Amino acid sequence: MGEINLKLSEWYFLLGLSLYTVGQFLIFIFFNDGEWRNQERIGFALWFLLIGVLLLIPQIGNFPKSKLNLVGTPILVIGIGLMIGMCVLDFVFWYIKSPEFSSEVATHLINTPAIWKPFMNTHGGMFLLLFSIQYLLLCLGLLISSFSYLKNSSAGTILVLIGTLVMFISGSINGLGYAILTVGFYINFYRQSMQ
Repeated sequence: MGEINLKLSEWYFLLGLSLYTVGQFLIFIFFNDGEWRNQERIGFALWFLLIGVLLLIPQIGNFPKSKLNLVGTPILVIGIGLMIGMCVLDFVFWYIKSPEFSSEVATHLINTPAIWKPFMNTHGGMFLLLFSIQYLLLCLGLLISSFSYLKNSSAGTILVLIGTLVMFISGSINGLGYAILTVGFYINFYRQSMQ
């Protein structure tokens, strides 16, 4: 077996995907266990998601140069940005303990159309749509970026594809899909480093 010579950005990326996967598993456990009202547990999961997506950023400019990445990179950046925004909004609503301050923040958000209209104006329907789009763009960006490794690592790219399909088909077990996707990217990075 060869020596593992991954770049630092690739290690950060894999760590980010791993943390994000843990966050997905925690959310799955807490929501299915009826513990979604327990703010501390959900907040703990949100930290995994947020730190995970932040660790994906250094690798974005280091994917192999290809025409696919001209499409995949912007999609991935938008997906990461939407995930960061979702985590920030969740932190705002989950961690405010004071009813007065909570009311003040809610009033400010209601009076800010750029925030309120997309997320709340359609009785939550738009929020659910944006929530779905955020996951779709993140997964799609990761999948498209993985295709740039297809020549050197078809096995890794196929695992990323399978992980993405698991996430889209199952819906409720995103953690398993992200775990498969993480292994696929590890194989892609490892095979690329052998070239």
